[in-house]
Amino acid sequence: MFFNIRNLTTATNPYFSRLQMSFSKTLVIIIILLGFKQAFAQEMLGIVNSRYAGITGSVINPAVTVTSPFYIDINLVAGDFFVENNYVYIAKEDYRFSRFFSKNPQFPTHEPGNMIVYDIYNTKDKKAFTNQRIIGPSFAVTVGRHSFGLVTGARTVTSTKNVPYDIAKFAFERRDFPPLNGTDFVNKRNVYNAELAWAEVGLNYSYVLKQGGRDYWAAGITVKGLRGYGGGYLYLDNIDYLLPNPDTLIIKNIKGEAGYSLPLDYQTNEYMKDPLFRGKGVGFDLGIIYEKKKKDVQNEHVNSLCAQDYTPYQYKIGISLLDIGRVKFTQNAEKLVLDNVSTTWADVSNAQFGSVHDFTAILSNQFYGNPTEIVQGNEIKVALPTALSVQADVNFYKSWYVNGTMVLPLQISKSGLRRPSLLAVTPRYETSLFDISMPITLFDWTEPRIGLSARFLWFFVGSEKISGFFHYKDFTGLDFYFGAKISLRKGHCRNKKTGDNCGIEEYKMFRK
Repeated sequence: MFFNIRNLTTATNPYFSRLQMSFSKTLVIIIILLGFKQAFAQEMLGIVNSRYAGITGSVINPAVTVTSPFYIDINLVAGDFFVENNYVYIAKEDYRFSRFFSKNPQFPTHEPGNMIVYDIYNTKDKKAFTNQRIIGPSFAVTVGRHSFGLVTGARTVTSTKNVPYDIAKFAFERRDFPPLNGTDFVNKRNVYNAELAWAEVGLNYSYVLKQGGRDYWAAGITVKGLRGYGGGYLYLDNIDYLLPNPDTLIIKNIKGEAGYSLPLDYQTNEYMKDPLFRGKGVGFDLGIIYEKKKKDVQNEHVNSLCAQDYTPYQYKIGISLLDIGRVKFTQNAEKLVLDNVSTTWADVSNAQFGSVHDFTAILSNQFYGNPTEIVQGNEIKVALPTALSVQADVNFYKSWYVNGTMVLPLQISKSGLRRPSLLAVTPRYETSLFDISMPITLFDWTEPRIGLSARFLWFFVGSEKISGFFHYKDFTGLDFYFGAKISLRKGHCRNKKTGDNCGIEEYKMFRK
């Protein structure tokens, strides 16, 4: 950063300690609030597109529950951890995945500043995305053409986009990089950063719109109540600045906005346990699926859930809108505004402050000449990582399938999270007992990756980037997911006496 952020005390607060570390990574204005947060799959492609995904598959398309071969599907727990960036990395000779299992993992360090990471110095804009998701106890029950479900979970998402290379380099080198010092940088491209941690409880409903012959249409919706633990954002419309030397910052013009709501006392930096949630909102997922069945689908009436019929598909196509909504924070929230202001900040490296409010007061004095004008609101809104997704799945030979999935970000506001784009082809071998798949993805149109996933009955584990577990290449991110569930299949009744799966004459023969 442009001054010594380490003068800001962290006390014993781990959340603020991480926030402080992120400040030291980026330009002071760009990371007024929340920057790169460390975390560890983005879409869980190895399981969500499986025929046996059940309620877990609703995260990619909420219509899948009624199309599932299960009449009852219960998710016990699932985890989804992802991180990727295009700027800092751990050298392959220094990286070992096993170190993450240590209580205090130690990686080799280097200068400047005993850092464990190196930077990728080029003129490309820098970006980062992290996603941590825990899917809690959830279930779906299918009754004929209807499926009803409950979903619970907790998520933390961070997205950073369009950070100019010069800002990233100055942050990495602590303002001292002679090839760039003294250069006037005019950046007019919008810079985005947002972070949100929240819990969600939702209701899933899917319905068979039409079934006749081999054609099968279903639609679904998940409505989620959101409770925000903490969040923040920053966006810049433009910044014109130069660093003549490491101790002097000249900002000729800057226009942007930032906001945050954190579990901190901004006067003392002490951790605040109460209230647990500072924001709330509503989110939606919408989806539709078409399947071409392998045989004609009959409208049948059955007397028990287990006797329902399931007809496999030859291929299917799905379209969904994911994470429509936002969280509004009204407690412990502040909005900061820099509206076409300028400053010359001498001796910036020695600026000292002991709390968040000390920090904002310094900024306000520097840009506005008083300690309070920069704070221009006490509520903020952070939008969810909205996206459009298209899925296609083909059963091309016996138990062999190939899936194609595309995810396109739909950032609905400047203060919202941006989901990276994704293009994937996933071949898999699938039976009711066992799945194995190999996702081949193009992440954010630039990063090709290969993954591996497996399911055995009710347990699954996978990754969309298996290179993150090895050290044959430099480490820029990690991807991992897992889960455990209990599922009951349609057409498999323990009590054969119901006879619902056979005609009356066949049933009499069975009894004899």
